[in-house]
Amino acid sequence: MPANAIEEAFLGQPPVDGLQHDHQRLEEVPEDRSKIGKWSLVALILNRTIGSGIFLTPHRVLAGTGCVGGALLLWVLGSIISMSGLYVWLECGLSMPQRRVHGEIDPRGVPRSGGEKNFLEFMFPNKKDAAGHVNHLRTTCSFAVMFILMYNLSGNALSFANLAMLASGTYDPSEGEAPARSTAIGIAIAVLSLVVLAHVFSRGLGLTINNCFAVLKTSLLLAIVFLGIAKATGAFGGSGDVSKNNFTRNVWRTERSDPVSWSNSLLLCMYCFSGFEQPFYVLAETKSPRKNFPKYTVLALAIAAVLFVLVNISYLLVVEKETILFSSTGGVPQSSDMATLFFDRLFQGDNRKAERAMAGLIAVSIFGNLWVMAFTAARVKQEIAKEGILPFSLYIASSYTTPYGIWQKYIKGRKYPGRYYEQAPTAAFALHWFTSVLLIAVTAWVSDPRKAYSALVSLYSYTIILVLGCWVSVGLLMIKIQKSWHWKQRRRYRPWLSPIHAIIYAVATAWLLVTAFLPPPQDSPFHRSVTHIPWYIVPAIGITSPLWGLVWYLGILLRQRMIGRHLVVRREAYWEVDPQDPGEYVEKAEIIDHAWEITSRDNMSETFSLEVEEAKDVIVRRQPLDLDLNRSNGSEDRGVQQVAIPRPVHGPVSSARRLSDSFDD
Repeated sequence: MPANAIEEAFLGQPPVDGLQHDHQRLEEVPEDRSKIGKWSLVALILNRTIGSGIFLTPHRVLAGTGCVGGALLLWVLGSIISMSGLYVWLECGLSMPQRRVHGEIDPRGVPRSGGEKNFLEFMFPNKKDAAGHVNHLRTTCSFAVMFILMYNLSGNALSFANLAMLASGTYDPSEGEAPARSTAIGIAIAVLSLVVLAHVFSRGLGLTINNCFAVLKTSLLLAIVFLGIAKATGAFGGSGDVSKNNFTRNVWRTERSDPVSWSNSLLLCMYCFSGFEQPFYVLAETKSPRKNFPKYTVLALAIAAVLFVLVNISYLLVVEKETILFSSTGGVPQSSDMATLFFDRLFQGDNRKAERAMAGLIAVSIFGNLWVMAFTAARVKQEIAKEGILPFSLYIASSYTTPYGIWQKYIKGRKYPGRYYEQAPTAAFALHWFTSVLLIAVTAWVSDPRKAYSALVSLYSYTIILVLGCWVSVGLLMIKIQKSWHWKQRRRYRPWLSPIHAIIYAVATAWLLVTAFLPPPQDSPFHRSVTHIPWYIVPAIGITSPLWGLVWYLGILLRQRMIGRHLVVRREAYWEVDPQDPGEYVEKAEIIDHAWEITSRDNMSETFSLEVEEAKDVIVRRQPLDLDLNRSNGSEDRGVQQVAIPRPVHGPVSSARRLSDSFDD
């Protein structure tokens, strides 16, 4: 439904002149012509999803299930679970947070960047204690600390370094050699720095290169599929005996009856499919999200699912399953992954050459992962900083004109005064780089960088995929069940099988969380003798990850008590009608206000409180009226009656509150 005259009167440009830059910031969303389009949405997911997983994990999935049928079944099951997760993210992302648009009675979802941060804050709304103070920061801190520490590039950067060294011939794993630790760390930090600096230099360049990587990696998977079919039909000297053996003999026969091997194999499949959440981290920077997201995000994940299943079939058209299932190393070849074995058997050449060639291709694929993860993760960390819970929050929360934008302004500034020039969350990129390097430093004591990579990937899978996935899906089920939410009327998107998608994802992630605590048997490919990690370490760290933020939250409360002030955060959003979908709104800009207000105590006189309130009243009266600078273009010409709405006067300092995204405001 198009906006009426009353609604349009409250849309438009946010106030700029009245900003107090010592505690306020104005964040503008990119212009429509610079926003992420529908095909870039597809590229974001494909570039993130097609990484190292589809090359390095299929042999472990096959070894974990013990049969070809079981392995392919888990890949299909993993795609179904991941598609259910995507529908959970679609329902949440297009409906949360919800704000009341002026002129409407019920709140509506207006897309905002941040992903799970917005979902969790909305599902677990603000509460007040007996003293009137809000403890809304608990959910924010629980998510923020876990995400900042775990959602980074450290594991992929180390993997890139290891593979780059293998491709260049620096070390030979067949001779029992391991990559040099110091060299691997140096390469990892260098590639991290390169990716971050490139994104800081130009936002548009980052999106263009991301799209190129998506096309390149999709083409690589298609090539593997066609090469496998050609080999099975007799090309490259093939006879077809391998495919007959793999797909006609003992397809479902397995000796892997322990649930741990199967659950870990399923988690590896889900790790390969992880990446569907990427566009939700930059939701406010996309074109017509309500119109494009349901179609193009599903299309992207469906492409990845079909390709992954076909690639696994192609592998097994060329590589004998006995090579994996009956390895003398407990079921997992130590020196070769399925992709390397595929190219070695394909051309019947030197295994060393095939290994180096495949290592180079996988390194390029991982570099694409580094590229897209840096672009999206920095935006989430910027959203976290907007809540005021980090040191130097306003600086991290702010976007800055990129060097390319400065050059554009210098060249075109006189012709186009007042034009928006591209910006990037420079300080958030610096934070992202720092936490990635920090995790590399934490694992630097591990002598073999390959083991450090395995540990970091395991931690990422357990915390980001399972813990966050279960947290969000269970929260969505809770608001669906509770009638007080009126969710059926207020959601902006309804998956056609609702609520089955949330149930599937909640049950799957919860089951994997529990089975991770079971010890794998001695002959399992996930035993400590193979992974070099005690089985209980990863689940113990992962399951407690939401608690890390509670420690941070308690530290914030302690600091507030020590200084006699409390943090008040206000985020005032400005909307506009979606030009491509008139019935929907998109975010245009946001004013962020971080203030430390004096906490009143029982021994303070009433005169002191009155003086504070009088001073605040004067400040409010001096601020420009919102409506004077918050009109839509042309609203005055239509004769709309303008109503002056001043900035809200804050209540007593003892009950100051943060604007919530829940229905309570």
